[in-house]
Amino acid sequence: MDYRYFLAVIDAGSLAAAGERLHIAPSAVSRQIALLEESVGVALFERRPRGMQLTAAGEALAEHARRTWLEQENILAELRGEGYPGAKVIRLVSTEGLSRYFLPRVLLEHYRLRPGAEYRLDVISPHECVQRIRRGEADVGLTFSTEPVEGVNVCYSIRSPIRALMRAGHPLASAGVLSLEQVQAFPVALTPKGTTQRQLLDLVCQMDGLSFEQVMTCNFSGALHEFVRQSDTVAFASAISGEGQGMDGLVSVPLSNPRLGDRDIQVLTMPKRVLPESLAFFIDTLIARLQKEG
Repeated sequence: MDYRYFLAVIDAGSLAAAGERLHIAPSAVSRQIALLEESVGVALFERRPRGMQLTAAGEALAEHARRTWLEQENILAELRGEGYPGAKVIRLVSTEGLSRYFLPRVLLEHYRLRPGAEYRLDVISPHECVQRIRRGEADVGLTFSTEPVEGVNVCYSIRSPIRALMRAGHPLASAGVLSLEQVQAFPVALTPKGTTQRQLLDLVCQMDGLSFEQVMTCNFSGALHEFVRQSDTVAFASAISGEGQGMDGLVSVPLSNPRLGDRDIQVLTMPKRVLPESLAFFIDTLIARLQKEG
């Protein structure tokens, strides 16, 4: 079954836009959608003034169609001799905290083993990571999570407690472990509301009746780290996302509150997708590194 027109309408949002993408008339796209709906026996779209909206049946078929398209592309690449096992392009999505230090090291390790690989990495929010994986727009997702995720396959998960991050000469830097009450004595730099780190910190502070002098909020870890490096401000990070910062004059210290450990790093793939050997090998490399550093 040919899903090209179906997927084009989903991605473009309308018959006209899908026709432009496919370089055919909108009426031709409409005929193909009608034929597909006739063959499956249910309506796949609701026709609306501003575009095409998937029905519940359309949503179910969309997941199958994307998975089928990806597997078809893998097989065609193999038949054309494009290096399988070894698809060259690996599409990745990750959250910012994991993509600054940790993920580049994984890519380098994998590239030494599979020098023909090409990586396409998008750094986005945890929610967007899940949606991109679910729609088949990325092969592998690496993200933080504080709650169960639906619509994706979690092929590996590891706990990632939040730690306090500070300059090496900070008065608290030599502590083996810190409480949030001790951190209260210093200003803090935080990630924005909506990030998993901030959600967990806000929840723990609310439960324990704690408040901080917040001097900076930023969605880019590099800016937070530089601010912390030049002051007595404290930021927060996981052990994995913060690993490697010691060379830059920063240290991370474990925090004693057990609830700050209620966060996972998860490796995500599309449900039920048959992974090519090259992608499975990359995921194995990623998981091995998580196990080693986590």
